[in-house]
Amino acid sequence: MKIGKFGFLNNYLPYYWIEKFGKAEVVEDSPKNLAKHIESGKIDYAPVPSFYLLKNKERLRSYDFCIASKGRVLSVLVVSNGRSLDNKIAVTSESMTSVNLLRIIIEEKGLNCKVIPTNERRATSLLRLCGCALVIGDEAIKARMVYNVVMDLGEEWFDLTGYPMVFGISASLKEVNARECDELINKSVDWGFEHFEEVVTNAERTFKMPRVFLEEYFRTLVYKMGPKERRGLEIFEELCREHGLL
Repeated sequence: MKIGKFGFLNNYLPYYWIEKFGKAEVVEDSPKNLAKHIESGKIDYAPVPSFYLLKNKERLRSYDFCIASKGRVLSVLVVSNGRSLDNKIAVTSESMTSVNLLRIIIEEKGLNCKVIPTNERRATSLLRLCGCALVIGDEAIKARMVYNVVMDLGEEWFDLTGYPMVFGISASLKEVNARECDELINKSVDWGFEHFEEVVTNAERTFKMPRVFLEEYFRTLVYKMGPKERRGLEIFEELCREHGLL
């Protein structure tokens, strides 16, 4: 079976063992494109944006592997050249879950902000359009080293609900049973933490990022759905419906 992988640092540790030892055929792409690949049958199983899963629950089967955070996520950020939140936030074209999460946070906190959709994904381009920008994944990690972080959406969600935010969750089409793929990924996650020093050393070499940050980042993320993650996803669905996003 073909397994999809986010083309972001957040999937490096979970897939390290699989790719090192050739345990499966892996297709790397953006979260939005992986969702399309599942629909078309190009791949059998992959993490997909949580919002996409919620919109397509009748057609998709979900599994335990996820990308979540209990507080700060470090890679889903609103950044700015200034020190405070602007009244206009340009949002990356790569976002599906995060842009709707941002809309919920703005409404729930009563912030005077407007979300501006764009076809851009880089912080530099987004910040030419508005005073603030929503960026995700590796672009957010790079942006946090250059610009001021005015919102970490994982942290904002946890402050709002007290539950983890599930940004991505593994899925397949309903007619595909990919349980073995999910078990393989979860085994790879366990191996990654058991060989943490090796994973971080190779990530440092591959991504040219500070080791201290990589260690913090890999330990910040949650890779397995537990009761709190499931409840966090339920709350996200409830608020998406309440605010007319689903």
